[in-house]
Amino acid sequence: MPQFTTSLASMFATLLVCAASPVVAQQSPASSRTSNLEFDSGTKGWQTVLDGVMGGLSTGRIAAGEGGTLRFTGELSLENNGGFSQIRTAVPEGTFAGTTGLVLRVKGDGRSYQCDIRSSQLRIMAGGYQSVFETKADEWIEVSVPFDQCVANSFGQRMRNAPALDAASIESVGITLADKKEGPFAIEIDWIRPKSAAAADRAAQDSSRGSAQSSSAGSLASVATKANLTTLLALVKAAEIEFPKDAKLTIFAPTNEAFAKLPPEQVEFLTSAKGKSTLQAILKHHVVAQPLESSALLDRRRLKALSGQSLEVDPAALSVDGARLVATDVAFDGGLVHVIDGVMLPELRSIEEIVAKDERFATLRVAIDAAGLGPQLGAQNSGPWTLLAPSNEAFAAIPADALKTLLQDRPALTAVLAAHVLPTAIRREEMLAQGSARTLMGDGTVEFALSADDITVAGARILVADIEAANGVMHVIDRVLPAPSAARATPDATASSSREQRAERAAAILELAIERGVPRFNAGDTASCAALYELAIASVVLLGEDAISANAKADLSKALEEGAAHQDASERAWIYRRAMDRAMERMMTKSDA
Repeated sequence: MPQFTTSLASMFATLLVCAASPVVAQQSPASSRTSNLEFDSGTKGWQTVLDGVMGGLSTGRIAAGEGGTLRFTGELSLENNGGFSQIRTAVPEGTFAGTTGLVLRVKGDGRSYQCDIRSSQLRIMAGGYQSVFETKADEWIEVSVPFDQCVANSFGQRMRNAPALDAASIESVGITLADKKEGPFAIEIDWIRPKSAAAADRAAQDSSRGSAQSSSAGSLASVATKANLTTLLALVKAAEIEFPKDAKLTIFAPTNEAFAKLPPEQVEFLTSAKGKSTLQAILKHHVVAQPLESSALLDRRRLKALSGQSLEVDPAALSVDGARLVATDVAFDGGLVHVIDGVMLPELRSIEEIVAKDERFATLRVAIDAAGLGPQLGAQNSGPWTLLAPSNEAFAAIPADALKTLLQDRPALTAVLAAHVLPTAIRREEMLAQGSARTLMGDGTVEFALSADDITVAGARILVADIEAANGVMHVIDRVLPAPSAARATPDATASSSREQRAERAAAILELAIERGVPRFNAGDTASCAALYELAIASVVLLGEDAISANAKADLSKALEEGAAHQDASERAWIYRRAMDRAMERMMTKSDA
């Protein structure tokens, strides 16, 4: 068991000493449209463009390097008529008006790269204004890219009669590797600047960094006031929360103005002895048990908070659970902090309380009361539980006489309802990876599967997923599940059937994931594709060696590890897809090679 020795109050004390005002400058949604050509605040705004759009197999990934740099790595492949890997970022038109070129500070691997510039005056397929530059292996150099020497190319061929590049028309900047040499590559970029202002800007930034570092020290009260987090600090001290020692966390920190939006009586309750547990739950809802930079954060769609509940991420709105990010990537000893403009409130009702108040579950409420299962799902039992909640319509599908008899037969009713309760919290996105789960009484299991158009649980379709509760999660399903059957097949027959079913299920999961993932990837939704592939692979791995060979299982498991190590969604998708293709080939040939 981990030692709980680090209090949240002490963590925030450390945080606030680091969070001087230059670090927490306000960031509006409009900042998502500005260019990021310096990388002190991460790599947000940059994306990969690979030859996979034309059937190629090259890879590329983006990662933040030490000291505020961007690392672009991958492997160039010439297979399937491929041969390029690129990163790029959009810039507002007019950004470079009045400048004569770019200066890049890079550390490469000795290969030839291209500065790739797109312009509104020449929008073409597979090309733009390009300038080739050489790198020196493991050595920092400055590269000059005069705009008047950039050449317009399309599909690798120089365009005749193309207009000269107009600096004011530039709308994106990128780095491309297309040197026709297969193999791994790596280039690190410190910054990209307009040629006319590079030296002066760098000196000013270095001076600013020095000032920020020197001003970060100070009294807790003065720094907390500058960081606008004094209300949070006071509530954290009142809650007396403790976390595992040496934990690395992401903390979403509401400003003083955010807390001021809460009704005064609610704040009074939270700071009272009676409201302490509620305050702890709310504060835990603002903490994620891993450090996530803003670039990685906005690549997610959902996070799991220490409250046990999910936080919805909206990258378009720059928000988490409806609270807008106003400052990001504030580092402290315990991880990272993102400042938000709202207080995120978790669901404080238990599963029993939600069922009691929601008319969608009127019949289910009657059934739970008749079976006496209310306390099991109530506030006094922290769980966590998963309730597969049949809708009123699901119960209505049972003949009226049969339903009446069931509600009057408490043992039978308890057995049926127990088939709908899982003694763990499983959300929709976790289902395929989980594969199956034991029911409440331990005498049955439910299996999760990919159907023709959705995930099913024990054959029932999920109508509404992930209804959060203080002690678990609920999913509305379209049918009432039967109680576990007492019948048991002979051991040999069961084993044989299990092996065949598992093998068929493994193949079906992979086939369906690929069928649905490819259109998502080609449409540019690489994160969704990667998530789908990851769920499919994890589910197949959980099926075990009855379903796939030992080598295939090891290969898929390795792919999960490799994919988890990359923040770039496109790279993750390719890692998963290649592993899935290899597994499918083994299944078809029944080879364990």
